[in-house]
Amino acid sequence: MKSNSKRELFQSLGTATALIISVLALVVSIYEANLLKAQQKATVWPYFSISQGYNSEGFSIYGLNNGTGPALINSVEVSFNGQSVTNYLDLLNKVSPETTIGYNQIKQGVLNNTVLKAGEERLLFFIAWSDETRKIVEKMNEEEVSIIVQYCSVLDECWIFNYPSGKRVKENFKATTEFEN
Repeated sequence: MKSNSKRELFQSLGTATALIISVLALVVSIYEANLLKAQQKATVWPYFSISQGYNSEGFSIYGLNNGTGPALINSVEVSFNGQSVTNYLDLLNKVSPETTIGYNQIKQGVLNNTVLKAGEERLLFFIAWSDETRKIVEKMNEEEVSIIVQYCSVLDECWIFNYPSGKRVKENFKATTEFEN
């Protein structure tokens, strides 16, 4: 009888040990799966921003993706002193209603509904220097030109970038008035 109870005790210990090892293997597997998921996110993580530039030729605003993956641009809203604008000429007319600048004096790029690959920089707006454009750029810097961009990763994680503050928030956004170039 004693040998039967010893055998049952060893069987119970063996069963308990196998159960503990199985649970530990499950925990390790879940941990590794989470690590792989985080690694996958890191390989396709976009990091979009907007900057302005000055050189001897003129003034520019450009978007760039400094992330490791593509930035899918879904929505763009541009405003001047809180008023939405629909395109660059509308912006110029709000900044300087008496402007004589036309499409032939500016260069513009498309941002809305585009994809910027990792490391890509895209010109959004360029205006060549003249007496009139210098005053316009001064006024744009004195007043509030705001650009809000929603961009997403290929894994559908979305962020909002706000120019000029540079703030970045992880959430969805849909422009009230889409900015079309």
